[in-house]
Amino acid sequence: MTAVYSIPKSISERISFRSKPVNANNIRAVVPTYRDWDGLRVTLDSLLSLQTPPKRISVANDNADDSVPDWLREYQVELVNYPGNCGPATARNKGFGLRGDVPFEKVLGILADAARGVRVDPDYIRNGYCPELKYADYDSRPDQFTWESEFDWIYFTDCGCRHDPRLFLKFEEAWRESGDCCVAICGPITGEGSGLINDYMTEQGILNPPLERNLHGVYIPQAIVTANALVAGLPFAFLGGFDPVFQEAAGEDLDLGIRLRELGMIAWASGASTAHRFDESEDDFCRRFRRYGRGNRKLELKHRLPCMRARPFNPDRKDDAEHQRLAQLALEAMQAGYDEAISDVDRGVIRIKQTQ
Repeated sequence: MTAVYSIPKSISERISFRSKPVNANNIRAVVPTYRDWDGLRVTLDSLLSLQTPPKRISVANDNADDSVPDWLREYQVELVNYPGNCGPATARNKGFGLRGDVPFEKVLGILADAARGVRVDPDYIRNGYCPELKYADYDSRPDQFTWESEFDWIYFTDCGCRHDPRLFLKFEEAWRESGDCCVAICGPITGEGSGLINDYMTEQGILNPPLERNLHGVYIPQAIVTANALVAGLPFAFLGGFDPVFQEAAGEDLDLGIRLRELGMIAWASGASTAHRFDESEDDFCRRFRRYGRGNRKLELKHRLPCMRARPFNPDRKDDAEHQRLAQLALEAMQAGYDEAISDVDRGVIRIKQTQ
C-alpha cells in the first residue's frame, strides 16, 4: 500500500539548510504516552537495549493527570508533565521542549514569502518558544538561524515499539549516504507477531511513508511516520514542530514531512526497522483507519492538496482472501473518516488566508 498515494514535492529556493552529521552516540529520543504505560515500558526497554542507546529520553505524559506508575522511577528518563490529553502532536512538541503555541498560518506564510523572495521574518520566535533556536540581528529582520543544543538530532517513536538493535547506527549510515541535504531520516515500520492484522500491516507497508524516486533513481520518503523518525532539531524548531490542529494520531507526521521537504530531503534507512504491535481486533483496525481518513482530510485542506479520499486498491498477496477482506475494511473505514471530517462551510467559498 505504500505506493498508492503521493505527496507533491516542494523545496524552497530561498531558505537553505544543511544538516550536521548524525552521531549515533548523541541522539535524544521523545516518546509520547497516553493511557499506555505498558507500551511505554516496552519502548523504553527497547531503546535502552540499542547498541547505541539514546543519550537522553524524554517522555511526554499526555494523560489527563500527572500520576505515573512506580516502575517509571527506575528509568533514567525526563518526564514532561502538563495538563494532558492534548493529542500526539502537542505531546511531541512538549517532549521536544517547545513552549507555547505557534501560529501555523504564520509559518506557512513565511515559507510562501521566502519562495517569492520576501525577507524571512518569523516573529513567532519572539516569545522564546524554543530556547535553543537562535537568530542574529532580529531588529534588522534575521536571515540566519542557528541551533544551540547538545543534540542535533531527535528521534521520535511511539509506545509499544521494538527497535532494531543497530537502529541509530543505521541512521548514521543513511545520513552519510544521503549527504547534508538531509533534514530527516525514517525507516520501515512492521507489525509485531504472527497475527492476521499485524501480518497485514507488515505486508502492505501501512505505516511506511509514500516513496518517490530521487535524481539518482533511489526511492526516498515523501514524509515521516512518527513511530520511527529521526529529525534534525533546527528545522523542526524553525517550522514550529508538529501542528496541534492534528489532535489525533493521523496526519500530523505527514504534515510535518511536507514542511520539512521545503528545507531538504527525507532519507530512507531500509535497515532501521521498528516493530509495532497492533491489537488483533477488527474494531481497533477499523477505528485506526477511520482516524487515518480524518487525518487525510485535514492534511488535504491545510496544504491545498488534491482529494485524498481513499480509493480501492489491490493489496499485495492478491490471492489471500483475508488480506483482500482487510483491505476492503480499511478502505471503507478511511472513506468514512474522510467524509465525517468534511464541513459544508468549507464548500462554495473562496477564503484568503492571512499570514501577517
